[in-house]
Amino acid sequence: MVMDMQMVMELTATVFAMLGMAIDSGFSEMIKESKNVFDLGEKAYWITVMLNVLTWQFCFMGTAGMVFITSSLTGGVCMTALMAVNVLGGVIVFGDNFGVMKIISTILCVWGFGSYLYGIYMKKKDEEKKKEDSTDIDDQHSVA
Repeated sequence: MVMDMQMVMELTATVFAMLGMAIDSGFSEMIKESKNVFDLGEKAYWITVMLNVLTWQFCFMGTAGMVFITSSLTGGVCMTALMAVNVLGGVIVFGDNFGVMKIISTILCVWGFGSYLYGIYMKKKDEEKKKEDSTDIDDQHSVA
């Protein structure tokens, strides 16, 4: 049910975005951009646009699935980690300026993601210790 709702929301958003682009002549601007601006040619432009749309749809569906299977906290943490990857990808692939704001945001994203992973690690470690302690107590009672 949750995935169905997410799919409906995504399709609705896509339809409204396309409708807005059609009304505001966004598609004609994209055609001009594909011919005059994009260095790799029109075909590569449209392939890039379509792959970008599909990738983002899969990303949002994956996030919704993660929230459905685990929790919204896990989904939020993973989206935060993706933000850092997006910033670094833009700098590496497209040569974007890696200014102070991007540095700070990347550090905060990595710090948040690292803190979450460390918290999970410590929680698992505590659970294992409690399990070992309970096993030791059970072993002592069975010997006596």
